[in-house]
Amino acid sequence: MSYHREAQYMANMIEIEKADPAKIEEYKRIFENSPLYNHYFKKTDLLDKVLSDALKKGEAYVAIDRNGEAVGYMSMKASDPTVDGLPCMTLLGVKDTKRGRGIGQMLIAFYIGVMSGLGFKECALIVNDWNPRARKLYDSLGFKLRRSFEDVVIGGWMNHILVRKL
Repeated sequence: MSYHREAQYMANMIEIEKADPAKIEEYKRIFENSPLYNHYFKKTDLLDKVLSDALKKGEAYVAIDRNGEAVGYMSMKASDPTVDGLPCMTLLGVKDTKRGRGIGQMLIAFYIGVMSGLGFKECALIVNDWNPRARKLYDSLGFKLRRSFEDVVIGGWMNHILVRKL
């Protein structure tokens, strides 16, 4: 099966729903073996806090496969001061065994659709320079560099704010 056909097949088998705070441990496993976990959360122990905060505020969504397994996670805010008050996708992850199948694209499309539906003209996200695969995905979906700044939690890395017109 070609990548395109496999991605279409996966898309038909995935549903996006509001994340359940009681399933935080399952959601943490989504980030295992990811560049984000290895470069950031492993060094800071912030994953629990980031997930808990988004879950408490109702800002978290999960991609659920046909077996009821959470295979992707995304959180977003309608306004984030880090990105000049724009709506922001604050976290995205896809389970390592499910990457490359269009699940991340589905979650990003969901984010874009929600913010567009709320009447926003732009939406943003932040990507780190150590994650070129994610940057390539965001670029392909129409996100453009707005500005960059050094990561204040882990020095030596650059964060890039990418913005997309809606």
